[in-house]
This record gives sequence, C-alpha cells and structure tokens, in this order.
Amino acid sequence: MIRFVLLFISLGCSYSFAETNYRKELENFAQTLVFDKYHSLYSLQEDEQLHLKVASLDKRINYPSCQTGLMGEIVNNKIKSTTSVKVSCLDEKRWVTYIRVKVNVLAQAIIVSRSLSKGQTLNHNNIKLVYKNKSHIRNGSFNTLESLYGTRLKRNLSANKIIKNRDICFVCKGDKVTIHASKAGLSITTYGIALSDANIGGTVRVKNSTTQRIVVGTVYALKKVNVSF
Repeated sequence: MIRFVLLFISLGCSYSFAETNYRKELENFAQTLVFDKYHSLYSLQEDEQLHLKVASLDKRINYPSCQTGLMGEIVNNKIKSTTSVKVSCLDEKRWVTYIRVKVNVLAQAIIVSRSLSKGQTLNHNNIKLVYKNKSHIRNGSFNTLESLYGTRLKRNLSANKIIKNRDICFVCKGDKVTIHASKAGLSITTYGIALSDANIGGTVRVKNSTTQRIVVGTVYALKKVNVSF
C-alpha cells in the first residue's frame, strides 16, 4: 500500500513537472517569434539591447503536447510595448492560447551608484554604466563612464539616478582652468579662474590669472577653455 501511494505521488509529480515544462516551452516559443519579428523590422544601435518578458501562462489550464507542431502568429502583425502572440495546435483535439510579451529596448546610461551631494566629483567609485528602458532616457544623458570622470555635481542626486547634462559641470565656478587661445598660427596657453559653470560646447567667463582680464571662452574638455582673439 505504501509503495502504491509513493508510486502515485511520483507519477503526479512527474505529470506536474511535464506540464510546467510544456508551459515554459510555449512561452519560449512566443518569445522567439517576437524576437525574430522585431529584428526583421528594426535595427538596434550598438549600445542597445532588446529585452523581452513573457507573461506566465495560467497554471490552471492544461495544454496538451502538440504532435503536429505549434503554429504561431503575432496579433495584427505588429510589435508593441505589449505584444500578443497567438499560439495554436492543429491536432485532432485543437487548442489555441494567447501569450503576452512585453517588449522594451534598453540603452546604456550612467547612474550614480549611491547618493551624492552637490559639489562631489564623479569617479569610478561612485558612478556606473547600466542598461535602462530607452523611453526613460532623455536627451542630455551620458553613456560612457570616462567622459564624466572629474566632473562635479551641481545638485544632490539620489542613488541609481541617471546623470544628465544639467546635473554636472565640466568647468565649475571657482575651478582653475587651462585657457587655450589661437589666431593666425599663433597659439597661447595660460591659466585662469572660472567665474561660472559650463559644460562641453558651452560658454564660460574666465578671469586670466596673469592679466586679470575677464574673457569668454568655449569649454572643449574637462577644465579646458578655448578663447578666440
């Protein structure tokens, strides 16, 4: 009797395991269809990744193993943020189910790895590269760590916050900066003190440490300013 009960339990567990595995097979089938369809329609940038998440099938529903081979069709033949896939089986005992697949494109972004305060300098210990939903990344964000090393924060940022152009300064007020000036083949390098904040491509007022003259230049690198004369 005990042996029979153990055998019954074992068979029940095997059947349940097989059901679970087949549901997973159906989910993977739908995911593959969406993956292939997406790549047939769109191209990802070098720093982007396609992220798919399949909604789990209802465990209360039994899906008999399809002997004739699964048939798959993306509803309306369109890839959307939530894409529905029709999966059907044409066996004698036919069945159809719909599987939802969430579609997100992830892009690289730089975030602060812990809460940082205004004025702190960014370095490899407090920022990191991650992948975020592309729709959450706005213009003015960064995707290379090295480009931010040495910059300073203009405001407090909480942990895991995406760093944007408005959050930092490549030249900050009070910084000692290198001034590069050139004209007609003549090149001069000197130093000064920044009187305002600016980022690459932005203009900044600088007081020349030698002449005490205030000039306006364009930031072209970390703590470096180009002045035309």
